[in-house]
Amino acid sequence: MQKYNYKEAISFFEELPHFEPPKDCANPKKDFFSLDAELSLLERLGNPQNYLNYVHVAGTNGKGSTVSYITSILMEAGKTVGTFASPFLFRYNELFKVNNVDITDEDFAEIFSMVKPAYDELASEGIYPSEYEILTVMSFLYFREKNCNIVVMEVSLGGRLDTTNVIPAPLATVITPISYDHMSILGNTLTEIATEKAGIIKTGTIVVSPIQDREVKEVLEKTCSEKAVRLVYFDSPKVIERSLQGQVFEFNGVNYRTKLLGTYQIDNATQAICTCIKLRDKGFKISDEAIAQGIAKAEWFGRFTVVRENPYVIIDGGHNRQGAAVLRQSLEEYFPGKKITFILGLLADKEVDIILDELMPIADKCYVTAVPNKRTMEPENLAKMIGARGVEAIIIEKKIPYDRILMESEVICIAGSLYLIKEIGNF
Repeated sequence: MQKYNYKEAISFFEELPHFEPPKDCANPKKDFFSLDAELSLLERLGNPQNYLNYVHVAGTNGKGSTVSYITSILMEAGKTVGTFASPFLFRYNELFKVNNVDITDEDFAEIFSMVKPAYDELASEGIYPSEYEILTVMSFLYFREKNCNIVVMEVSLGGRLDTTNVIPAPLATVITPISYDHMSILGNTLTEIATEKAGIIKTGTIVVSPIQDREVKEVLEKTCSEKAVRLVYFDSPKVIERSLQGQVFEFNGVNYRTKLLGTYQIDNATQAICTCIKLRDKGFKISDEAIAQGIAKAEWFGRFTVVRENPYVIIDGGHNRQGAAVLRQSLEEYFPGKKITFILGLLADKEVDIILDELMPIADKCYVTAVPNKRTMEPENLAKMIGARGVEAIIIEKKIPYDRILMESEVICIAGSLYLIKEIGNF
């Protein structure tokens, strides 16, 4: 077997096109809207996905935070926990972790070296697994090699055809709040979007969900009935205390503390608590203390994260209508009566009008920048849309004027895309 180094492995992924076959493939057999190529790759590698236990997490918002809470609880319970979550922000290594530690460069290269010969065999037959299919396959091999007791897998896009949906029935399926996003792929109605996301539900699992919108609720209940799966709803917990130092909430007569901010985070924490209770019912030893400590210790960077005080600088990666709504709710809750200076960048395929309608009423001014992604909305166009809503929009030509923004602002919020997180370094 040829051994590849880390640089060679990364170069391979960087050269792969997204959602289309390689340029030198004349007659590709890969249907980029099916999982057949990934399943073929897994079969040639011994189907490693079938030897692991899973929690599968789908939804529109709150997936990452919920995954973090579940992982933290399971680690407190003494489990070896694999986590697969996307997108990565800086390095491919962020995609899969064991006990919250990124895969090392050496292990990444070693696992890639195991997968590449099987990929080459399929390519010779005109079958080309996509970038994220290969990475997902690598994660299964890595988690099995590390003897993970349980793997928490976050759906990247949709559910039914997501690269993670090749796993057998998970111990628990988690559906976070479903809203409008990725409509060009998932559909234009909540029913269509929910149907795609409910595609991860398999006979033999249990589904944990908050109370959803009527259309979503109907889809979940219909799917669970067809699959003979139990659907468990939970109510929002009671807020005891909320400050910029953390939140305390009561659920089922127990008080929990979380360091994660944002009005929505206690719902995500509650969903994680419910999920871990269901895992306990299935034989996993998870004490009440492990649940409380896991909630208290969980960290998730990029959702209403305070990165500086005096003035406050918050980073929030919400990028759809529901994300914008809860961001505004949180800003109004934590900073009542204060106008916000936004550093804003959005992808052009998002519901830009709806997001701006939500955020601009609390904006003092907006610094507008391009998102470091080819799908970015041009700053000039975004600035015009902001200006039409009566808010001053300042286009950032080259570099963000950090000193100026800090001097003139009470509260600064970097928002619109997770890809902007790398812009916080100079704050």
